Amino acid sequence: TKYTVGGNQYTVLKAGLSVRFSKANPKAKTVTIPNTITVNGISYKVAEVGANAFKNNKKVKKVTIGANDVKIANKAFNKCPILRNVIIKTTLLTKKTASKKCFNKVHKKMVIKVPKKVKKSYAKIFKGFKVK
Repeated sequence: TKYTVGGNQYTVLKAGLSVRFSKANPKAKTVTIPNTITVNGISYKVAEVGANAFKNNKKVKKVTIGANDVKIANKAFNKCPILRNVIIKTTLLTKKTASKKCFNKVHKKMVIKVPKKVKKSYAKIFKGFKVK
């Protein structure tokens, strides 16, 4: 099942529980992936960012990833040439659930802002990018 909320598309992973952020609004310059979305009175946790969610998005400059995300798929941010700021609020990512491959062909000076307590581990996961 797919839902569109605020111009962004979500795919249900577990009925009544969690969804995947599957396609960003192509016209938005700033995208915030929320912690939860509510559709038809049912609240879903946004658990992951799907592959190619931002593919070929030439307008997005800033993305905020919510605190419930446990996975960022490879090539989630594929070919986003002006993406410069990514704010990751979740502390649940690991080397298995995220890698620098999720940021493919983005701006060379992109900065990833992360929570302080996971800065060291996220710096290893996103090697080659500036992690603050």
